[in-house]
Amino acid sequence: MDILECINSKRSIRAYTDEIIPEETLNNIIKLGTKASTGSGQEPWGFVVIQDKDEIDSLSEITKKYLLENMEKYPYLNQYESWLTNPRFSVFNHANTLLIIYGNTESHWHVYDCSLAAGNIMLAAHSMGIGTCWIGFAEHTLNTKEFKGKYNVPEQYELVCPMSIGYMKAKLAPPNRKKPIIFNK
Repeated sequence: MDILECINSKRSIRAYTDEIIPEETLNNIIKLGTKASTGSGQEPWGFVVIQDKDEIDSLSEITKKYLLENMEKYPYLNQYESWLTNPRFSVFNHANTLLIIYGNTESHWHVYDCSLAAGNIMLAAHSMGIGTCWIGFAEHTLNTKEFKGKYNVPEQYELVCPMSIGYMKAKLAPPNRKKPIIFNK
């Protein structure tokens, strides 16, 4: 798949097969992510990969519980309350792989650089028939001192992108987007 076809057809995927992504494939996708542009050559990214379905399911339940108990902090999530109370809903889309990108806050550009790496990862994965979805619900859970300690994430690294990733159950139609707003025209 050429790059233009990849960009034009990439969608957020929320339904995956049970097939496990091989370690070599994941490492290649991450390596492609690190080819992203980086401010001042800092390369401030670090990664955690979880492929334990029970761990991922547990993190989903912890996230749902936390969000429901703290909805006043996240008013923009009120529209998803019925999802969060649904016992069948998985924050991580029932994926068997979770890829988490952290940025070293010692770099002023860590959020930008890690977001660019996430974009590369999403496009590289899509070109291989692997779907991804950035998981905004997990912003708190995966950035706690306890979680970061369990996975050896240094203190100065902050969560940038939690991503479910897996082989797509179905190929979706290309996305439809609004016409870009160009302010000076």
